[in-house]
Amino acid sequence: MGEVEKITYLSLGFVGVILLVWWLVRHQKKTEKMHSARIGIEVERLGLSFQGDSDPSAGELLAPHPLGKWGSAKGARSVARGSYRGHPLVAFEFSYVVSTGKSSHTVRQTVVILENSKSLPDLELCAEGVLDRFKEYFGAQDFDFSAHPAFSKKYRLRGTDEDSIRDLFRPEVREYFENNDMIHVDIKEQQILIYKPGKYAKEQGQFEEFLQRAVEILELLTR
Repeated sequence: MGEVEKITYLSLGFVGVILLVWWLVRHQKKTEKMHSARIGIEVERLGLSFQGDSDPSAGELLAPHPLGKWGSAKGARSVARGSYRGHPLVAFEFSYVVSTGKSSHTVRQTVVILENSKSLPDLELCAEGVLDRFKEYFGAQDFDFSAHPAFSKKYRLRGTDEDSIRDLFRPEVREYFENNDMIHVDIKEQQILIYKPGKYAKEQGQFEEFLQRAVEILELLTR
């Protein structure tokens, strides 16, 4: 193969790669636009206002919460605002990129923020992993309940007022979280943040399911 042919093939290959990347980016944008449109239809059907594009004002609501430290406020999109079942809320998709050095992936979840009108104590309820148990061995905070070992093994519960938090997590509350999929609850001052890590509304109807679950938890905690 001559030098001219080599250069020609290399040039064609380079152009091919560029076209492939262009198509992938365009396809991703089209897919995201269609997804946002589906969410928008569902949100408006529920009587909520909707903004499909990135909305930093919604993302900034995450500032008091650990989740907000994982990504930029611009990572909030498909934002719903209004009242659902009598509860004021803001709900949106929040995404951020996790990089391991050699590779990276995007984490995306539907987040619901409700008003802490009953002055519930600040707390964080999240999945408990092996590393958390190791940290707990060396003194990291985790409120366990001997009457519900499955709950204590599944979740890490911590906060500033242990007595109030233990009173809040009465048996029926512990049983609810023990028997449901992994849920992250973060209460900071006037906000109650609820989401399932890495889970977002992919299909029609799922956005409302996230709202239903969040309101269900709020009503359980304030009962």
